[in-house]
Amino acid sequence: PRKEFEITLEDGTVIKGQFGTWALKRFCDKQKLSLSEAGKQLGNPSLTTITDYILSAVEYTARKNKAEFSFTDVHVCDWIDQLGGIASDNFTNLFNHSADATEQEAGEKKTDVS
Repeated sequence: PRKEFEITLEDGTVIKGQFGTWALKRFCDKQKLSLSEAGKQLGNPSLTTITDYILSAVEYTARKNKAEFSFTDVHVCDWIDQLGGIASDNFTNLFNHSADATEQEAGEKKTDVS
């Protein structure tokens, strides 16, 4: 599916998420933003914006699969650290994947970062 991703942690745990309409809705609800405000925030994001958006994408996948969801921003920051930090190529690839405009033409795409 569109904008699906996996983060493989150092211990082998795989965190699955999907950027999409519900994740964006959840992000907007949590941040109390309109859609246009969310677009502006995601275009020049703070660390809080980034962690909330990733968390929303992971929550979507958990809810869709009827799985327990207990992750927090602390977990997301740990995942980012395990990817190599916010300046790493792995993190940049993950965050850019959420806004990949060419994906609509290319069909399904999944980003695997580890």
